[in-house]
Amino acid sequence: MIKQHAEKYSTGIHPSWQSGNDKKLLSKEILSLEKISKNKIINSRQHYLRFTLPETYRNLIAEKIEADYSMGYGAINGFRASIASPFFWYDLENEEQTTLVIHPFCYMDATCIFKQQLSATEAEQELQQYFDVVKSVGGQLIIINHNHFLTEQPQFITWRNMYANFLSKIAHG
Repeated sequence: MIKQHAEKYSTGIHPSWQSGNDKKLLSKEILSLEKISKNKIINSRQHYLRFTLPETYRNLIAEKIEADYSMGYGAINGFRASIASPFFWYDLENEEQTTLVIHPFCYMDATCIFKQQLSATEAEQELQQYFDVVKSVGGQLIIINHNHFLTEQPQFITWRNMYANFLSKIAHG
């Protein structure tokens, strides 16, 4: 499945929790994905948004990762980096702008469901607010959706419908 996906789409690494503080394991996971996908892996999002600054970003840079999508909150939606546009990570200790581009996200479905305990309607309203704010400043709306919330399983069908409705509104509005 990974191989087929990688033939059509950009593929990134979602490193394991354990690799968050194990540089060798991170390297092994990236190498494994590159071997399976037959592509150079340049994108990353940390598992459970687990990262420690500056170590995690330095480890990603050492592995030639060019873009990371972990900058956001897990317990509440919002702008953790106070910006809605990608930016180069600045290593404060070394006083240098790095090659790693941070793509901050402002909305995650699991946060709405499990942390904020919003209904699908409330979550759609919140997502629309983020869309409007990001659009007004010319930023990039980056959201995290988990595939199991997009299935036809009865407990998630309202969430699937919410996303379809939201996408339809922004496509035609």
